Amino acid sequence: QEMAGLVADVELERCDGSKVSGSSLKDCPLIALYFSAHWCPPCQAFTPILKDLYDGVNDGGALKKMEVIFISSDESQEAMHSYMKEAHADWLTVPFGHPLRNEMKRKYGICAGKEQSEVGVTTRVNGIPSLLICKPDGTQVSIEGVEEAQDGPPAYKKWLAAVSA
Repeated sequence: QEMAGLVADVELERCDGSKVSGSSLKDCPLIALYFSAHWCPPCQAFTPILKDLYDGVNDGGALKKMEVIFISSDESQEAMHSYMKEAHADWLTVPFGHPLRNEMKRKYGICAGKEQSEVGVTTRVNGIPSLLICKPDGTQVSIEGVEEAQDGPPAYKKWLAAVSA
C-alpha cells in the first residue's frame, strides 16, 4: 500500500495541534517515518539532530522538501505531546490513539522492545530511534536514517537521489 494511501484518510497533527490531511503528502518528494519515544535516551539524543536537518532542508518554506511523520512509542498522549513541544520540529505525527500508529510499527517491523508483543510486531527489524526514509509511494529507501542523518544536509541529498532513482 502506498504511503500516501496509508495516511490519506488520516488527520495528522503538527506540534501546535493543527491538523494536516495525510493526502497532502502526495506532493512531498521525501517522507521520513520517525519511530521514537520521550523515555528513550538515544531518541532524546537524536531528535535535535533530526530537527536541525528538517529545519535546514525545509528552510521555513510552505512546501516541504522533506516531511517527517513521528510514530510514537510513548506510554501516554501527555508524554508524547510534551516530547513534541520540548524537542520536535514542526513535523507531523500520527495521533496517539489512532490505529495507524501500531499499524506502521507492524508494517515496517520497528518498535520499542517493551511494546513488541502488545503491538503485535512478529519480526522486529529495528528498535527506536529509527528513521525510515521512504518515497511518497511508501517504498523504503533507507532504514539507516538515524546513522545517515548525522551527516546533516548531505544525507538529505543522498536520500533525494535514492528517491528519484
